[in-house]
Amino acid sequence: MGIYSHHTVEQLEQLRASLTQSLHDRLTKPTAVGSGDRNARFDQQTAEIRKEIAAVCAELDARAGVHTHRPIYVV
Repeated sequence: MGIYSHHTVEQLEQLRASLTQSLHDRLTKPTAVGSGDRNARFDQQTAEIRKEIAAVCAELDARAGVHTHRPIYVV
């Protein structure tokens, strides 16, 4: 059970769409604003959004019966 187990599939799909749009906006919109002698710069930290998208996708995959394959380590 993931952190999104209480959501319906429709809610998860809407959340994934909004998170993807947020990631797209953060990567494509301007990161600096300036007016006269004042400038502001915004960080493009996308790690948290990517983790949330991965968690939502993992929950959707688990509900669809898709098993994630982990790497096989040979010792």
